[in-house]
Amino acid sequence: MKHLFLTSQITSVVADIAKQLGSQVKQHCVYITTSFKYKSEPPEWQPIHRASLVSAGFDLTDYDIANKSEQDIISDLAHYQIMFVEGGNVAYLLQHSQRNNFGAFVRQRVGERMIYIGSSAGSVIAGPDITANGRPGKMPSDYGITDPSGFNLVNFVILPHWGAEDKKEAYLNYKIPNSYREDYPYILLANNQYVEVKDDKFQIVTVAQKGI
Repeated sequence: MKHLFLTSQITSVVADIAKQLGSQVKQHCVYITTSFKYKSEPPEWQPIHRASLVSAGFDLTDYDIANKSEQDIISDLAHYQIMFVEGGNVAYLLQHSQRNNFGAFVRQRVGERMIYIGSSAGSVIAGPDITANGRPGKMPSDYGITDPSGFNLVNFVILPHWGAEDKKEAYLNYKIPNSYREDYPYILLANNQYVEVKDDKFQIVTVAQKGI
């Protein structure tokens, strides 16, 4: 059974996802760090994201796919039962994924019942195309990408951080114009929401914020 959790911001929903997984949360989870490695230092939110996963019970091992061969990916990651793909720069992540067929590996493992969890960029790349999430400096073409296809784990595109004030300009100037076309279904996902996918069905889950 294909089982995915596509989130906008993992910290807001991780406890609910862990509850859904139950005892499965204790299985070994590989934490893919690549999408934020385009910066010389991790962004301030990254250790918070990681700590929230650990607090929820996930057993994490960090892994960067950059400069790994296809055989490295297969031999290093074949035994993990859960994969978490962190947020950051989705074009940078796709660039490195195309160099070692990481996307094909993920599709195969998801078909073998590996649980996939994405946050922001990790959710965007799970879909069929990353173009709609592009903006200056983070367009596929900025990274020499001629084929912007994602991992095709789902047939819809996630637009993360819907409603967040600091993302308003990016939405109005780039994401909405980029996605206003008849190609794929688009899901505008708030930070307190996630999409749970089971085989060919999905549901959007909203996690109640504290105090509400």
